[in-house]
Amino acid sequence: MQVFFDNSVFSIQKAGGVSAYWYELLSGMCNSGLSIGFLNARPQSDNIFENKIDYNRFPCIKESRIPLKYLRYLPLRYALPNAAIFHGGYLRVSPQKDILNILTVHDFAHERKLASKFPRGLANTMQKAYAIRRADGIICISNSTREELLHFFPDINPAKIKVIHHGIGNFCRINKQQILGFSLDIDLQENFVLYVGARRNYKNFYTAVKTMELLPRSFRLVAVGGEPWDKKEMEMMNEKIPGRYYIFQTISQNELNILYNHAFCLLYTSAYEGFGFPPGEAMKAGCPVVTTNMTSMPEVVGKAGLMADRPDPLLFAEKISLLENETFRQAQIEQGLQQVQQFTWSKSVQETINFYKDCWNLKFST
Repeated sequence: MQVFFDNSVFSIQKAGGVSAYWYELLSGMCNSGLSIGFLNARPQSDNIFENKIDYNRFPCIKESRIPLKYLRYLPLRYALPNAAIFHGGYLRVSPQKDILNILTVHDFAHERKLASKFPRGLANTMQKAYAIRRADGIICISNSTREELLHFFPDINPAKIKVIHHGIGNFCRINKQQILGFSLDIDLQENFVLYVGARRNYKNFYTAVKTMELLPRSFRLVAVGGEPWDKKEMEMMNEKIPGRYYIFQTISQNELNILYNHAFCLLYTSAYEGFGFPPGEAMKAGCPVVTTNMTSMPEVVGKAGLMADRPDPLLFAEKISLLENETFRQAQIEQGLQQVQQFTWSKSVQETINFYKDCWNLKFST
């Protein structure tokens, strides 16, 4: 089997869940022994994950002179060898009939009108619909995403859908007395609630700030990552929780791991996720998780998370207050450490390879 990966996904973002998934998948595939090649590689990429890939080891194909910002919305334009496997990084498939198309579906935020507005939202939904109907095998990153796929596309054969969960990266518990490589301007001994990732729309960052308003003033909010902060957000923070927050736009994985280890809890207010990395990362680092009981969150956190039925500040504040009982908090941490063991990238990569083989045999060996 020859497998070709379309790396135009890295041109969409400098970092983020989709490109993190693609990098981890490629890292495993590079060491799998499979015959692989890359399309649309960018050796001088500004994506933090693509920069780590050693493209010199594998064939790299430039698909077209069309800029990637347009090409990513088009079906594959390059002719692949007969019986090859094509796995697009983000919603791309090939119109060739003599190859195998594998598609990964992350979520249906655009279909639920929770993400980008017109025209980008329309382009995404049209591209996804085309890819789903052309794919020979579809990977869903959670059972929640699989259920949504069958909701929006009830005519799709469920037999060609496979749920393969993400792995969780190199986060871990540390010796809190020996902190190395940490330069953020924050007192790690303070009680702080950690918020990680994007803040707009269904992420409900405003709800996180309202939750902090309800907590004792000794609690601080530490907000990490996400899109650039705007004036309106800063005014809201200064009005609701003046002097009680820290903002770190860009930090290293080591620094994030240290924050997870010291945080009172992770507050993950999102109402919609295809998978959701931060709760898994937090659990792996021994940080309790407070989140919603919505979409994929129950799959990720299991019984280890404190889940609210809806993104409501009062409900979140009540969950956080439960963690002030140290015995209860330690029990949550231990449950989290057990729960997250099922999410490894080696397992995810191997399940993907097995799915390739099953789909390939079904199409070409019968």
